[in-house]
Amino acid sequence: MGIIYGPVPSRRLGMSLGIDPIPRLICTFDCVYCQLGKKRFKVRGPEEVKEPFPTPDEIADEVKTALQKYEHIDYITFSGSGEPTLNPKLGEAVEKIRSFTQIPIALITNSSLLTRPDVFDAAASCDLVLPTLDAGDRDTFVRINRPALGFEIDEIADAIGKLARVVPIWLEVMLLESEKYGSNVTQEAIARIIEKIGMIRPHEVNLNTCVRPPEEPVNPISEEKLDEIRVRMEAALPGTPIVVVPKRTKSQSKLLREEEISAEILRILAVRPCTTTDLTDSLGINPAEVGKYLARLAESGKIERRVHKGRLYYAVSKD
Repeated sequence: MGIIYGPVPSRRLGMSLGIDPIPRLICTFDCVYCQLGKKRFKVRGPEEVKEPFPTPDEIADEVKTALQKYEHIDYITFSGSGEPTLNPKLGEAVEKIRSFTQIPIALITNSSLLTRPDVFDAAASCDLVLPTLDAGDRDTFVRINRPALGFEIDEIADAIGKLARVVPIWLEVMLLESEKYGSNVTQEAIARIIEKIGMIRPHEVNLNTCVRPPEEPVNPISEEKLDEIRVRMEAALPGTPIVVVPKRTKSQSKLLREEEISAEILRILAVRPCTTTDLTDSLGINPAEVGKYLARLAESGKIERRVHKGRLYYAVSKD
């Protein structure tokens, strides 16, 4: 697919130019709520990845090209189709991007590799880090995040806390319920998460739930439940902003040439399923035009339709 995707309208970062710095679908976790489904490879570190990583020069060149095409970008964001910190030269890539732009750089990470000094330093070189912490105890961690062998939630939380002393941290907590995998919103589970947040002392906590369609049998929690948890956390963590992530953020970004639209749609859908409205906001073209391209891509078998909670999403076909 390519290293760069978007800009896409992020619910937290405005218009975000995404960077996928790893071979597709490789991660240290296999989270039950992942919108991309089960990972192709689950690894403990970059040494287990057999495919080549994009180099810092390749990443920087694609970012530089993208910045020449788009009018407005709020963040350049390392994220993508797996765990971005698996790229062993992430810090070098950040440094090269900084040499030609003042746009802030964000890192979205599942936090697993922050215990490694090189990954910690790379994360600390970003302007903002959005680490995930979905559990405060080992049982919930194993059930919800399904980590590769060797990862411990206490060690990960400790690393996030150390990182919060040197760079702004927006800690994401994904909350869900599932008959198959259980829940991380029980009274005890939330109490354990609050304990970890109190130790980490992030600059902000973002409460989220599965808005986009996961492939596993998990369910989002209600807005009322999210608000109940927010109130509980605010009482237990005075001084720490607790924010419920909004369902979507509107913004605009125009492609320079019409022939780029199909390729851009595929790049965006390779990272996350989207509705027609999501793509309209990202591409800056009207819904009818987006629908035309989606129909062509679906007819060619490149994308597939999914219905989740009564809403139609599009995703890249697995075949």
